[in-house]
Amino acid sequence: MAKRLKFYAVTHDILGDVFWEVFRRGLIDAADRYDVDVEHLRPGKFSPEIQAGLIEGATHARPDGLISTVPDIGAVDGPLRRAVAAGIPLICINAKDPRPAGERIPYLFYIGGDDGHAGEFAGRYVLEKVRPRAALCVDHYLHEHICHNDRWQGFRRACEAAGVPVERLRIPGGDPAACASAVRERLEAAPVIDAVLTLGPPGAEAVLAGSEGLSGGRQVPHLTFDVAQLQIDGIRSGRILATIDSQQYLQGYLSVEAMWLHKARGFTLASDIHTGPAIVDASNLAAAEDGVRRGYR
Repeated sequence: MAKRLKFYAVTHDILGDVFWEVFRRGLIDAADRYDVDVEHLRPGKFSPEIQAGLIEGATHARPDGLISTVPDIGAVDGPLRRAVAAGIPLICINAKDPRPAGERIPYLFYIGGDDGHAGEFAGRYVLEKVRPRAALCVDHYLHEHICHNDRWQGFRRACEAAGVPVERLRIPGGDPAACASAVRERLEAAPVIDAVLTLGPPGAEAVLAGSEGLSGGRQVPHLTFDVAQLQIDGIRSGRILATIDSQQYLQGYLSVEAMWLHKARGFTLASDIHTGPAIVDASNLAAAEDGVRRGYR
């Protein structure tokens, strides 16, 4: 009887972010489909240092394959290189090493959103729909995070190319009350801001709460990232223009499928797979909501 394959997935989740529960559903569905074991390790809060320790533990277990995010190169570079040196195939998902191929962590390929392109796409969408005087990007990580930074930089490039000033506000994603307070304070202090981009559900929640009842009945157009019921309800109510989906279910599912194809059949993809950006707005809201209901979005 052939040995049952065992993969480890190590991600950088923060508590309360529904994004990662959908990703996990993809892992589990693919594990069932391909009859493999998948162990999902996550620190529970944003800590690349804790994630690095989890990667070390996964490497020590000698799995048949390793799937990992790269939210902070300095923290996870060494542990991931040691895993590859130990002969463990590595696939990068969701947040990648942006360095050139000869310098980056030697993973097989990346599966996830093209975040720089997604940020620029967000900027162009806002410019077309709103034509803002000034824009704000709300980042629910206090620490540097590769994919959030790429989204912000892409958004900044698009806005500045159109002559629209833009700034970044960092908020503590694990503290909803503090997040909402910080957003309200910034919007009240800068009435010229008439477009906001958030980078995921915790940021979207903060803007929805923090912009409630602004002075003079002011409404600030809001574009966000990821798909959850919060975003669906916000689009339906008109408080969110649209959300940009990186289709994280695919990131989980395809990473397990690709690792199985690599180990069981000897295949390796020749290039990265980009699962986003994909736009969700009023035009395709029903399909997105059905995906949320089923646990795929």
